[in-house]
Amino acid sequence: QTAALVSDPARTFRLSGFPMFDLAGQLTGYRGTAFALEQMAAGPIVQEAAIALYPGEFGKRLDRSLRQPLGRIIANADTISAQLEGPLRPDYADYATDIAAAGRHLMALVDDLADLQAIDRPDFSVIAEEIDLADLGRRAAGLLAVKALDRNIRISAPDPDATMPAIGEFRRVLQILVNLVGNAVRYSPEGSEVRIVTECDHGHARIMVIDQGQGVAVADRERIFEKFERLGRDDSGGSGLGLYISRRLARAMGGDIRIGGAPGEGARFILTLPADD
Repeated sequence: QTAALVSDPARTFRLSGFPMFDLAGQLTGYRGTAFALEQMAAGPIVQEAAIALYPGEFGKRLDRSLRQPLGRIIANADTISAQLEGPLRPDYADYATDIAAAGRHLMALVDDLADLQAIDRPDFSVIAEEIDLADLGRRAAGLLAVKALDRNIRISAPDPDATMPAIGEFRRVLQILVNLVGNAVRYSPEGSEVRIVTECDHGHARIMVIDQGQGVAVADRERIFEKFERLGRDDSGGSGLGLYISRRLARAMGGDIRIGGAPGEGARFILTLPADD
C-alpha cells in the first residue's frame, strides 16, 4: 500500500492506494482513495493529519496495526494472482485472488470503524459545498461498474447532461452513494438493473437508488440503519455499519436517507439534501 499527504495553503489531502500492474509487469496506476482533511493548524503535518483522520489513540493504533499490513497482503496477493513471475496452477491463482478479496473486505471494515469513530464524536462536522447529485450518481455508477458486471447487473445512471444542484460535502455524498449502489448490486438478482434517479421537491434535492431485489419490509426500515444491523444476512458482504454511517452523514449535511418501494418489488433508497437554488 502507498500512502502520502499532499498539502496546499488551504487544505490537506491524504492519498492511499495499491499499485496495479499489467501482465507485462508495467505499472498501470493506483487503486485507492483520497481524503480531504480539514484545514491544519500550524505544526507537523503528519501528526496532525493522523489526528484529523483517526481521532484518538485507538484510531492511530488501528491505522498502524491493521491498515499497513493489510495493504501489503493485498498488493502481494494481487501480484501473485497476476502471475507476473510465470504461470501458476489455476487453483493457486484463485487462492491469491481470494486472499486479495478478503484483504479488501477487511480494509473496508477498517475504513468503516474509522468513520464510525469520527461521526460519533460530538464535534464532528461536514463541509457545505455546492454539489451536483446527478454528477455524483454517475461517478458512483462508474466506480461500481466492474462489480456490477461480475454479476451481470446493469447500472442506469442519470443522463450525462442531467443536473441536480444540492448542498453537501462532495466526498461524503459520494461515499453515501457508493454504499447505497454497492448494496443494491450486492443484494440484487443477477441480470437485473439498478437505477439511479434524481428529482427536486419543495426545496430538497433527492437521489434515489432503486433495485429489483426483495426489498425491505416496512417493519425493518428503521432497524436497518442501526449499528451492525444486517437483517439476518450472514454473508461476508458488509460490516453492518454502512447504512448507519450513511444516515449519520446525510443528517449532518441537513438531509436524510429513507427507504421506499413495495416489499418483494425491490428497494428504493432515497437520499435527500438541501437543494442549491
